[in-house]
Amino acid sequence: MAVFWLTALGVFALDRAAKLLAVAHLRLGSAVVAISGVLEWRLTHNTGMALGLLSQNRVLVIVLPVVLMLLGWITLRRFRLSSWMRVAAALVVGGFVGNLTDRVLHGYVVDMLYFPWMPWYICNPADIAICVGVALLVISLIWRPQDWVRKTEGKTRETHRPDRAR
Repeated sequence: MAVFWLTALGVFALDRAAKLLAVAHLRLGSAVVAISGVLEWRLTHNTGMALGLLSQNRVLVIVLPVVLMLLGWITLRRFRLSSWMRVAAALVVGGFVGNLTDRVLHGYVVDMLYFPWMPWYICNPADIAICVGVALLVISLIWRPQDWVRKTEGKTRETHRPDRAR
C-alpha cells in the first residue's frame, strides 16, 4: 500500500509544483518554446474537463470526476491489486486530486504543457498521470488477466470443491 500512497503523493506534489511555477513565471496566453516543434510552455485556465468539455458547468466538472473516482474505487477494491495496478491507480488518484484541488480553489485547472504536434491538447502533469494510469489499467485488462483476480476467487477455489461428496 505504501507504493500506492507514495506514487499518488508524488504525482500530486509534482503537479502542484509545476502549476505554481507556471503561474509565477508565465503570462496567461503567452508561449515559451522549450523544445522547438515538440514542447512549449503556455499558461491557460481550463474551466472544463478534458479538452474543455463541460466548461460552462462548474458543479458537473467537480461532481462527475468524484463520481468516476468512487466507481473506480468500488470496482478495484474487489480485486487483489498487483503492483502494476497499484501504480496505475495511484497515477489516476494523484492526478485527480491535483486537478480537483485547482477546481475547488480557483474554479479552473491550470494547464501549461503544450505539444505543437498535438495542437488540440494542452495539459499539466496531473492530466499526463491520469492518461498514463488509465492506459496501464487498460493494458492490464487486455494483456495481464492475472491482475484481475477477485479477492473471493482464491478463497472459493480452495474451499469449494464440487467434485467431492459430503
